[in-house]
Amino acid sequence: MTSRTGLSIPRVVTGDELWAERYRALADRVRTRARHAAPVLAGFSACVDHIHRMDPDRIAALAARATEPGRAGEVAAEVFGRIRHGHGGEIAVPWPGGTDWVGTLLGTPDRVQLGGTGPQAAWALAVLGAPSVVPLADRRPEQLAVLHPDVILCTAEGTAPAGRLTGADAPSGGPGVPKQPHSILEFAAGTPAPGLPDGLPRSSRIILRFMDDGIERDEWFAARSGELARTAAAGLLSGMNGLPEDGTGPADRAWLTDVVCTWRDGGLPLLHLELAEFAGDRALRAGCDAYVPLADSVGMSLSELAALAGPSARTSPVSAAARFATAYDLDRVCVHADGWVLAVHRGDPTEQRTALMTGSLLAAARAARGAPAADPEPPPAADYTEDRPADGPLGDGLRADCVPAPHLSHPVATIGLGDTFVGGLLLARALHDSADRNSQYPKGPR
Repeated sequence: MTSRTGLSIPRVVTGDELWAERYRALADRVRTRARHAAPVLAGFSACVDHIHRMDPDRIAALAARATEPGRAGEVAAEVFGRIRHGHGGEIAVPWPGGTDWVGTLLGTPDRVQLGGTGPQAAWALAVLGAPSVVPLADRRPEQLAVLHPDVILCTAEGTAPAGRLTGADAPSGGPGVPKQPHSILEFAAGTPAPGLPDGLPRSSRIILRFMDDGIERDEWFAARSGELARTAAAGLLSGMNGLPEDGTGPADRAWLTDVVCTWRDGGLPLLHLELAEFAGDRALRAGCDAYVPLADSVGMSLSELAALAGPSARTSPVSAAARFATAYDLDRVCVHADGWVLAVHRGDPTEQRTALMTGSLLAAARAARGAPAADPEPPPAADYTEDRPADGPLGDGLRADCVPAPHLSHPVATIGLGDTFVGGLLLARALHDSADRNSQYPKGPR
């Protein structure tokens, strides 16, 4: 820019422009290096998601059922109450007819896709060409059909891309009772709704789960866990909220613990536990006590942190995360919110900020496109908040680092964004740890 006097006036670079440029530079590095990443082991849940976009007619139909007596009315009231307040999350209701009820009320799903934190994180990596191995006992055609063909599964002989396998290639001990699809209700800010003249206040999604899915007890994966751990960069532990509290739960937990111990014995350098929405705060705390001791790193949403630490966590997330890290002797606690992501950690600040940004980049690209992106870019319409927790040392060997996430107020899709963030978080470690470790893993068809 030039003034009337002919002097050059430097253009002021805004914070949004600075962060957008940093994310663009990171996107270049991710695209260039992803195919050379070390593998990630991504367990332990999988399902099929039926996605319903909540338009005004569907929201009105839901509201009309909310006053009815019985289970249907209770579920409709809970879901409508969350939607009208912009609250997402998961609702677990034991109800064999639940999926059919959703289909009758809302019609045919808009799309059918992969569900489960581990498989979705693996999906985000696969589209980039980065290797990941997923435990999968349920190899029915409908489950295999939604899995990315390049995600790696274990077989009796070794490993193979999912796209080369059929339902006949299934380990013993697969699921005896077919799982119900999860019903995902996505809603967008501004959508007209009864009693809301300005429309819905926030974009989010609600997951309806009508049975305990359990974990993917893949015995072929368990048998190869030590071998896999020797070359992998990280392991993901997720889906613990799907374990039943009846007599089968302890056996699955013991199996899972044995697999994790095998990972440790094989030298796996990082094990990350991603929390999920349990059936109440009490169950969430019990899940933490059972599974957090297995991990080095734990990830959660800001709402999950508030459920664990109380409402003050929303205003003081760094202090709450630090208390959680200290209580469980963790190397890292990651917290993701709408506009920022935070790590309270004992590691290198540059590495942790890069990991947070890599997860945020992949999640933002998915928010803009509706699915994991092979060429992730920060969305042009994204904004970058300045209102976020501060960086700095915390004492006891801990420090906080926080970066703004590219935030879209009107994303194309909201389902899977947290899972995609986790995939990017672990991809950063896999890129850091990628010295030819993935040579043994076969590539699938493209």
